[in-house]
Amino acid sequence: MLRRFAAFVVFVVLVLPLVPSATAADAAPPVKLAVLVVFDQLRDDYLTRWNDLLGDDGFHRLEKDGAWFQNCNYPYAGTVTSAGHASLATGCSPCKHGVFNNDWYDRDEGKPVYCATSAKWQRVPPPAAEAKNTKKNQGGTPERLLAPTLADAIKEATGGKGRVVSLSSKDRGAVFTGGKKPDACYWLDGETGQAVTSTYYRDHLDDWVEAFNQEKRADRWFGKDWTRLRTDIDYEKYSGPDDAPGESLGYSNALQGRTFPHPMDGGLKQPGKSYYEVLYASPFSNELLLDLVERAVDAQQLGSHETPDLLCVSFSGTDPVGHAWGPDSQEVLDGVLRADLIVKRLLEQLDAKVGKGRYVLVLSADHGVCPLPEASVKQGRDAGRIPATALKTGAEDFLQKTFAKKDDGDQAIEKVVDQYIYLNRAWLKGHDLEQPRVEEALAKWLTEQRGVQAVYTRTALTKEIPSDDVIGQKVKRSYYPERSGDVVIVPKPYYLITDRLTGTTHGSPHPYDTLVPLLVYGPGVRAGVRDDAVTPQAAAPILAKALGVKPPADAECGAPEKLFVAP
Repeated sequence: MLRRFAAFVVFVVLVLPLVPSATAADAAPPVKLAVLVVFDQLRDDYLTRWNDLLGDDGFHRLEKDGAWFQNCNYPYAGTVTSAGHASLATGCSPCKHGVFNNDWYDRDEGKPVYCATSAKWQRVPPPAAEAKNTKKNQGGTPERLLAPTLADAIKEATGGKGRVVSLSSKDRGAVFTGGKKPDACYWLDGETGQAVTSTYYRDHLDDWVEAFNQEKRADRWFGKDWTRLRTDIDYEKYSGPDDAPGESLGYSNALQGRTFPHPMDGGLKQPGKSYYEVLYASPFSNELLLDLVERAVDAQQLGSHETPDLLCVSFSGTDPVGHAWGPDSQEVLDGVLRADLIVKRLLEQLDAKVGKGRYVLVLSADHGVCPLPEASVKQGRDAGRIPATALKTGAEDFLQKTFAKKDDGDQAIEKVVDQYIYLNRAWLKGHDLEQPRVEEALAKWLTEQRGVQAVYTRTALTKEIPSDDVIGQKVKRSYYPERSGDVVIVPKPYYLITDRLTGTTHGSPHPYDTLVPLLVYGPGVRAGVRDDAVTPQAAAPILAKALGVKPPADAECGAPEKLFVAP
């Protein structure tokens, strides 16, 4: 791990859009199906660290028969699920496509909003009666995504005839890759285990999805245990102890326990909400999604039309496992071994249904993850947890003591969403304060706090950032002025800003969050390991080139040079 990150080459982010595109002579043979596969929170080092444990027909098949880019970094700071999927789909950064975070504060609405749903639309099928008229009933929509996607480019190039199918365990994993007019966009509901969609797309489920739900395939793990996949290897040797400091009892509210075996019942006697939450927070959710993928390929007859099609699949099961137990855990190792089998099974399905040599596949991830701070401290790193509530309280007190001319009871900080601080514009006006001055003072105070590496203000981010400020360049690429906060905090490496006492997260510009796999497989792909600097945003231009269509209009790079063998 340290050797991989020590070898990490910091490159100036401004140069990334200038990575050369494939030349005319370096032409991709047209194929009829492009496949984008995303494993949520799959760090690049998982495939090198545990490569000897993988089978021949999963990740290894992509590595050996395809192009394996080992220096693939997101060029922006806000490495979260929504931003990653939106960037993979559009080929551009959050500063262009607008989806910089999973949630943000909408000043017009006066409340936080979620990136991938809207009250304009409803879930299909509707949630249970007790959940109606709540956020749970809001429908998925790509309307907050402000740049065209690969799916949109395919629809435009084919006059709407090219089919687009986007599937995920998370709504945001399906919504952003599916574009504006997918033929099928579905995700798995974490409380029912069913495949659902939104009235933005359609008023009722496709017949093949309805049949899938009626089979209750999500229930087949109920009452079983999640045990280690491989009994022939020493998990502690390849990862760490089964019960390590900082590990949690499960993701969010899931009742899973800190150690193997992890019960798959949610504390229930029959399948219900807490069971489906446990299922979501396990590798088995990936298996369930793959069942749905198989149905979709058949029902939509992907790859069998005169015009090219697109299949987007985002496997989310690796993410909650990493959040709960950390990247050095036996649970994450087991999840990667099971993900290897998912890749094998997916390739076998595509070979059988579409035909070997008739599709091009790109596999990547939306972000990485920070090690558990407790594990980092044990390894001698400067690491820790920064209590988010205490940091906000301290910032509010500082602003009041420094600038308030009267005690009017108003808050100086209107909202804090993750690392983004939104100042109260009414408070500023009431105290006759210029916002840039307050931003700068707060930024200076924050940089003096434990675990904070840098702080950037709205005023600075809406101007030019010095080219030698690599972190600043990455923050700017994540910044969308109409949605982002007034002050942005960047924690030091191996620090988390969180009130949680266990588990971990992502969302920083540090290599453990930005470095992800990029594997390209299919006819005409020049096989081999590559160390040239690329970004995951190359995924959309690569697949567009393979299909012979124009890449998304705002894509920041093209397909890497010499990726395809000239016919």
